[in-house]
Amino acid sequence: MRIMTGTPLVELQARLQRYVLGDRSAVDEMLPLLQTRPGSIPGERRLGIYHSAYRARLREALGTVFERTWAYLGDEAFDAQCARQIAANRSTDPNLRHYGKTFPDLLSHTLADDPDVAELATMDWHIHTAFDAPDAAALAAGQLSALGESEWSRVRFTFHPSVSIALFDWNVLELWHALDRGNRPPSAHRMEAPLAHLFWRSALRVHFRTLEPSEHLMLQQLLDGLRFADACTLAARDNPDAVPLVGSWLRRWLADELLCDIAIDARSHLRSG
Repeated sequence: MRIMTGTPLVELQARLQRYVLGDRSAVDEMLPLLQTRPGSIPGERRLGIYHSAYRARLREALGTVFERTWAYLGDEAFDAQCARQIAANRSTDPNLRHYGKTFPDLLSHTLADDPDVAELATMDWHIHTAFDAPDAAALAAGQLSALGESEWSRVRFTFHPSVSIALFDWNVLELWHALDRGNRPPSAHRMEAPLAHLFWRSALRVHFRTLEPSEHLMLQQLLDGLRFADACTLAARDNPDAVPLVGSWLRRWLADELLCDIAIDARSHLRSG
């Protein structure tokens, strides 16, 4: 696209950006600046290429991330929701991997009568962020076995950047697996109680599994920065049946490479309140 000189570049960029983002009045500002050769594509049509390309790229990004949600809704319904997302949420990061974070929230409002759709999109998003998260070396079991008793009372865990937890009210795990296999999904239904799902990446593969309530509670506390000893103390107070399971959970977290570092606190007592 050839542009006549005389207007500062920053102003040209601002005008083009306003037009691409939906300000139709910017066309009148841009057209007089375009050089149109005889037989070439008209200036307004050339501008339209940029306008459409921006939206097409965002639609492509949403389709890549929310592939199972797309399959669940179908082409027409998914395209309509993508158009709403693009109109309401412009891209604010040079890396499109962040675009789509608000899509599940949008679906929860635009499809309020079908909350399973927003939850399926939430699952798609957690899988995407687990796959795309920065890498980090896994914590070796030997690093824990070398800790003394006083250090165990003050240790905090750092989790792999890909680790996250999402809570679901609907049978999204069944829906996702059926869609992933190309099968007809089962009927959506609300479960008797919400279920937490853990997401993470290990050996270049994304994994997810359902968490029992007691493991979910402890994992969430540790992800929030609570010391391991304090989390064990709270577990013993609130759910004594979970205490014998803590050791097996810790071994599994290490085997699954959920943990990547430890920090030893200077203070060792459980804060009240």
